[in-house]
Amino acid sequence: MEHAHVQLTTPVLADESALWFSAYGFGWGYCGYELKSDVVCQYLGAANDSPKQLLLAFQLGKPRLSAAAERKAVPSTGERVELTGEDLGGIGG
Repeated sequence: MEHAHVQLTTPVLADESALWFSAYGFGWGYCGYELKSDVVCQYLGAANDSPKQLLLAFQLGKPRLSAAAERKAVPSTGERVELTGEDLGGIGG
């Protein structure tokens, strides 16, 4: 089966403890996601939880994030979905 080309929006820092972003793709749909700062540090390689480091790690981790978003079930209720380290492959950075 061919993968849908899921795109990610630019993340926003939410409450200084998480990144919020959306994923969307033709034939795939649209969903909002939350990525906790500790997950970004441990699994995407951010050096610390500063906004600069979190956003840099997000940009560098886009391929993994797109794949994780595509695998994660999209709720029909429209709620934001939390991505965990397990969703990102379970291997720390």
